Amino acid sequence: MGRTKIIAFWVLVTLSVACGLEETGHNPGVGDGIWIGPGSIVGDSGSGAEEGRSEVWYTVGVDYPEGYDWRADEEKGSVRCSLVVFADGIPMMKVPVGHEYEISSDPDMHRVIGGALFTDYSTGTETVIKRNGNQLFRYDGCEMIVGMAVEEDYVYTLGLSRIGAGFSFRRNGEVLLERKTCHAYPRLQRDEDGFSLAFYEPIEGQSRDRCFHYMAGEVCEVALRMDVVKVWDVICHQDKLCYLASVLGSSDPVIVAGSEKYELEVPKGMQVQSCRFIEGGDELYVEGIVRNDKGISSALWKWNNLQEVFPSGYIVSAFCLRDDVLACALNISSVLSPGIIYCGGESHNMPLGYMSMGGQSIVMSDGSLYVGLTSKKGNNGAVWTVKEMKPLKINGFISHMSVY
Repeated sequence: MGRTKIIAFWVLVTLSVACGLEETGHNPGVGDGIWIGPGSIVGDSGSGAEEGRSEVWYTVGVDYPEGYDWRADEEKGSVRCSLVVFADGIPMMKVPVGHEYEISSDPDMHRVIGGALFTDYSTGTETVIKRNGNQLFRYDGCEMIVGMAVEEDYVYTLGLSRIGAGFSFRRNGEVLLERKTCHAYPRLQRDEDGFSLAFYEPIEGQSRDRCFHYMAGEVCEVALRMDVVKVWDVICHQDKLCYLASVLGSSDPVIVAGSEKYELEVPKGMQVQSCRFIEGGDELYVEGIVRNDKGISSALWKWNNLQEVFPSGYIVSAFCLRDDVLACALNISSVLSPGIIYCGGESHNMPLGYMSMGGQSIVMSDGSLYVGLTSKKGNNGAVWTVKEMKPLKINGFISHMSVY
């Protein structure tokens, strides 16, 4: 981006910070149309990064009308609200939410990729994909998008049927892989060989499923050990197919990689209720829910080595793995106890009265951790860093964060 555009961007950013959205004279109000904010660089990845930083951290907040109690949400489905995109804490865009706009406030149905806001919506008969509020494509069938990637003019989606079994992997809405009787694991991977995903098919009359892996246009069945009872997750890690499973003769799940089996380290008196892989970079982590006589909580493993068992009642809400450092936000139902922010072995208390919402409300950028926190009391949401809390001017919750 040229120097002139950078200067213009920061002049407008300064104006935005000084005035606020409502005072710039350009904000049409909640739900009244698409508003493009200072700099108008939505989708121009990295162009607005603060001095000394190479990336922009994006935050999406769901903004309700002033004075509306979004926690009770008595007018759910009819109240006019918007998705507001912030870049480094500066409002960049506002997109209205509602059936007439075919955009949802559900945190699982919007995300920022490459600096642009991508949304999915189910009409009842179709799935609609939009970019910055404008339709890209739509296709027959109601799907929940659990994986999305963007490469040049192509948008790749992994969608699970909202009605029973079935999934599809598509490029700009065109089917690349579809199975009507199978269930996909909610992960879309990309490496030098192309996109990959895993799925399973229940077998009538048998206790375990058949598992399959798709890579670069080809499907192969995963060769499961004979003692496997249940497969929790399947992933391709460092060119090797790995799966996480419960097996006969062991109360603890195992990681199977090739012909090798690695049992998860589980403290005495605890049982693993569920588990999944977390992959990024050279390391492979496992996140799971464990139970003992005090209740349930989340636990983390690096490969099969136990890293952390969190206090009873603390459950991982969102996580990110970057440069082999795992960070996560954990909520607890008690209003008297603060949530936990965990990063690379260190834990911090959330400010009391705040929680993490959505599955992707935590990011790492240029060595710093950013966590989107939502007020349980209905106050403005804020972005937490080790040094400060940065409030965002929305009446609602923070639903998504990403870095580009």
